Amino acid sequence: MKHILLILLVASVQLGAFAQDSLTLDRCRSMALQHNRRLASAKVQREKAAHELLAAKANFLPKFDLNAIGAVSNLSGTIGLPSNPLPIYSFNAATGGYVPLLLTDGGGNVVGLSQYAEFPAMSVKYDVHKMFNASMSVVQPIYMGGKITAGCDMAQIAGKMADENMRLAESEVRVAVDEAYALALKAREMVAVAKSYETSLVELRRIVESAVRNGVRTRNDLMKVEVNLNRARLSITRAENASGLALMNLCRLVGLPLDAQPLLATPDLSRLEAMDISTLSVDSLQVLSRPEYSMMKNNVELARRKLTVARSEFLPSVAAFASGGYTNGGKMTIEATGSLYGTQRIYDNPLAESFSAGVGVTLSVPLFHFGERRGKIRSAKTSVLMAEIDLADSREKMTLELFGAYNTLKEQVEAVAIAQRSVEQAEENLRLSQSAFKSGVETLSDHLEARALWQSAHADEIDARAQLLVAQSKYLKAAGF
Repeated sequence: MKHILLILLVASVQLGAFAQDSLTLDRCRSMALQHNRRLASAKVQREKAAHELLAAKANFLPKFDLNAIGAVSNLSGTIGLPSNPLPIYSFNAATGGYVPLLLTDGGGNVVGLSQYAEFPAMSVKYDVHKMFNASMSVVQPIYMGGKITAGCDMAQIAGKMADENMRLAESEVRVAVDEAYALALKAREMVAVAKSYETSLVELRRIVESAVRNGVRTRNDLMKVEVNLNRARLSITRAENASGLALMNLCRLVGLPLDAQPLLATPDLSRLEAMDISTLSVDSLQVLSRPEYSMMKNNVELARRKLTVARSEFLPSVAAFASGGYTNGGKMTIEATGSLYGTQRIYDNPLAESFSAGVGVTLSVPLFHFGERRGKIRSAKTSVLMAEIDLADSREKMTLELFGAYNTLKEQVEAVAIAQRSVEQAEENLRLSQSAFKSGVETLSDHLEARALWQSAHADEIDARAQLLVAQSKYLKAAGF
């Protein structure tokens, strides 16, 4: 099997002789892979997956955050406290109670009683003006119910899916280029066959005109030839239009200007045509190497990780944290006014100026959410089941596609062989018809039919060869190559 596939791969890139600067099939594939927007998008998606994986891994590490607040305010004011007398007493140890305070003179003589003392008047002035606060915190996850690990796994799976998507895009581009290349070659050869058929009819018209002048043929015979000649010329016009459109489509795929007229090299399909198709076999296990299957399988794994994330939302989470900050701003002034000492400033400092720090551990335990946990987990389980069903269904479809491509390839190999035999028979039939027509033993209608069969046989052979190239490309894609 591997030997046959190697033959297929070699046959797809082996080229015959071609003019300088002509486009080969493998060169068209290379140009299309560089130009294709679908593949460019797949590459960007792969880069995105790599960035998402980096972001997911960062969730295992502590997070540092710095917060700062600065504010300017015109908030200010004064709070006044009036002077008030305060009763003053002294403690008498003998009686165990309080008695009025005795006033004495300089000699120690009691001159009276003082039951009150002066509480000085006070004014409190505040001015917020500028306030500033800066704090830094660090949080280290300890246990998150498996959410972080599942997130990393999901990012890795997304990267694998992006890789397989690139493989899929490349295989689709190759098939599209092979089809466009085969169609362009077919259209070019159809033009050549149509022109060759026209040339033969022009020569036949010359012969019939000479016969009409000599009275051997009637003008009705000449009109029959003219009708077929007009049809041939119309076929040339249609073939040239088809060739131009096919070439434009190929230029679109490979990134050339649509009005470019590149020369196309004809692939050598002799090995593929001579291949013994009976030795070629297929196995349903071949589809396991296809990028589509790998993507579907990774989609199942992705659904399972999402189930883990759904479960983690209802599991305890533990994290350690530490924080520190500094606050500064505003101003407060306190002044006291008394009869004995006058006015004095007893406080003049910032309203707030302090450092703070702390460490701790947070624990979050979901308790009861009225069925939310059960609903989310069952939904995630359903997604896993759906992904598994899609995987099984896709595998069956890809297996059918593989067997269909295999059968088509067998049919096209046989079709080329039959077309080649038909060309040989049509050429021999035309040779005999020409001889019989010149000898006068065959009618003009039969001779025109022989020429039409010759054109049809060549057209069928060209179409069979083009379809063989396309069938080979689709088989390789279906087999995961």
